[in-house]
Amino acid sequence: MKHLIRPREMELVAAICRTGSVTQAAEACGLTQPGASAMLKELEVRIGAALFSRRHRHLELTAAGQAVLPDITHALAALDAVDKLAQSLGNRRGQHLIIGTVSATGASVLPAVLKELQDADPLLSVVLRVGTAAEVVQMAIEQRIDLGVILGSGAHQHANFEQIGELGLVCVVRPDHAWAALPEITVDMLSSERYIGHSRHLPVGALTAQVLEEARQPYRPAIEVMQFSAACALTDAGCGPAVLESVTGEYARRLGLVPIPLRAGRTLSLNLVWPQGKGMSGGARFVRNALSRSLAAISSGRYSALKSGC
Repeated sequence: MKHLIRPREMELVAAICRTGSVTQAAEACGLTQPGASAMLKELEVRIGAALFSRRHRHLELTAAGQAVLPDITHALAALDAVDKLAQSLGNRRGQHLIIGTVSATGASVLPAVLKELQDADPLLSVVLRVGTAAEVVQMAIEQRIDLGVILGSGAHQHANFEQIGELGLVCVVRPDHAWAALPEITVDMLSSERYIGHSRHLPVGALTAQVLEEARQPYRPAIEVMQFSAACALTDAGCGPAVLESVTGEYARRLGLVPIPLRAGRTLSLNLVWPQGKGMSGGARFVRNALSRSLAAISSGRYSALKSGC
């Protein structure tokens, strides 16, 4: 099969994006400047569109370049993962573990879990792939990961599935907010405030909307976001409370914000997925067990104390 863009060309495009210069990109890729220029020109002819334009002696992506860059980045990451896997197969001193995760768990509970894993097996090689829940499930179906961590429903007939916890909703506020010392927030309190919420297309946004609408309140966030990190930044800037689930509430706590339980009566499940026909490796089982311990600590209010070494 003839490929429209080759790995070497993808490396060159990514290097030009980083440096803004064909000369510097050529050096990073081990090419001569004339060779890199010829490679880029040949690629643009083959694609039928210019990928870069020059502005103030600096190369910038065109619209066509911006369109292909995300796929180039993902493809290079996948090639790197394959290379690491090949190395681990040739070196049996350690194992290779590929984990897929949604961004919420990737930034909240997984870092501490992976630190535990490193301490337990220093020779372990880990690749972390972040995507939506649907993307992580698809990775498991296609056997591109050993274990996936997702929020919300993820059961699929072509992947193994296990629910390991239930996450409540929290309102995250600044320490100087009037709610900061309260033990919990009610739905009525939330609906009377200018708050930050997730899109309905995301698990947290869908659950928040369901909780409000069951209480006969409209779901009308003052600011709607797609990423929990943006919600935390907006709250920190004084734009109002943000609604998150409990694991990213702990992430917000590490940023100096205050997560307060929202009395919702509903929860969001935290689930694991992995390829059908494959048992969990030792590393995957370690991650599952460590995640379960972290969730239990969050539920009991001990997580912050554990993280601070108490």
